Order: sequence, then structure tokens, then C-alpha cells
Amino acid sequence: MKQICKFNTRPATINNGGHKKGHWIVWLNLQVSEMKQLTENQDEHFQAITERLVLADRSISAFLDAVDSAHIAEATTEELESILRFFQSENDVEAWKAIRKMQIQGYDNSEKVNLFYFDGLALWLDKATRVGLVNSITIEKKAKRSTTCLWFGSHSVNVNVDVALEILSQLELYAHECYNVTAQHLAQIDKCSTVEALRAFDVCADYPEILQLKNAE
Repeated sequence: MKQICKFNTRPATINNGGHKKGHWIVWLNLQVSEMKQLTENQDEHFQAITERLVLADRSISAFLDAVDSAHIAEATTEELESILRFFQSENDVEAWKAIRKMQIQGYDNSEKVNLFYFDGLALWLDKATRVGLVNSITIEKKAKRSTTCLWFGSHSVNVNVDVALEILSQLELYAHECYNVTAQHLAQIDKCSTVEALRAFDVCADYPEILQLKNAE
């Protein structure tokens, strides 16, 4: 589980937590930053997003089996290199491919991709919800209803049925375009043959702009 941890000195990207009950423990520290606003007598000067991992063995494959892809998605290239160096895999093309693929998948599932704004409210609807809404709103339209109620968690809004269907259509096209970018990135990783190419790969590139949708009642 990820959590914000504070440190007296800048922490390493990955630390050895020892060997316990047949498993290796490591601590992963990403997005390390120096704290700008310190309280009086505060000893901690750095903070990071930290995750405790229990590994089956001390290998990069065991690490990738245990780590949260959403956490890896936040890593810089330098942090990825530090992780691979810890497992003595910094010059291993296949290890770079594996960690880049996990990073791509984590980014694809993150709020940096799975997000749209509706009247300024940050939201997301998964595939099953989108399909279900299209079906139900289409039925409402056939029943001559002019408006529908859309629920986003605990927030609801009344929307014209045609506007609602157009919003869902735009959202589906956006999601499909994001899917294509992710699939293309994974295919490009497979074609990379050098560590240099994998280090330079930008997992955030080419995604469409986040949708800004409005309720035109």
C-alpha cells in the first residue's frame, strides 16, 4: 500500500528491508521531494510516496509481481534505472521492457488518462458503465423522455437525452483513442532493442487531451 512518508535525509529510490520468513522486503520511494514548509523543531526534510513490498526472491521479476503498477507509472526514468540497478538489471533489455510495459499499463489506468471534466467536475465512467448508460438512455429516448438523470458517485445531474448520448459518444471515442495509444506504446516497447531506446521512451506521449464537457440543458 502506498503512503506518504517523511525522512530526515533524502531516501534512496529502493531500500533493502531484509530477509524475513523466506521473503525479501524492499521499500520503494518515488517522487522524492524536499519539503518547503517546515515546522519548528521538525527533523524531516524530505517526503516520498512509499510502498512496502514483499518479494518471493530478490529478482526484478519478483519485484514486478509485487509492485503496484500505478506506483511505477509515477516513476521517472532515473528512478526506474535505480530500481533496475538494485536488482543488477540496469543493462538488461528485457528487464527494461518489462518495467516500461508495467509503467505504460499503470499510466493507462491512472487518472491522468481515465478522466474527463463535466461542468468542471473531475469524473470517470468505466466501459461497463458507459455501455449500460447508452442502452438505458436509448430506451428512455424511445419512450419519449426528454431528460435523464446521470449519477457520478453521489453526484447527480439532469441532462437532455440527446446531450447525454452525445457526451457518452465523445467519451467512448476518447477512451478508444487512449486504448490505441496504449496498445501502440506496448508494441513500440517490444520493438526496442537497446537500453538507450527504452530509457528515452516517453510513456505519457501521444494521449489525447482530457475532455472538457458541458451540460447544455
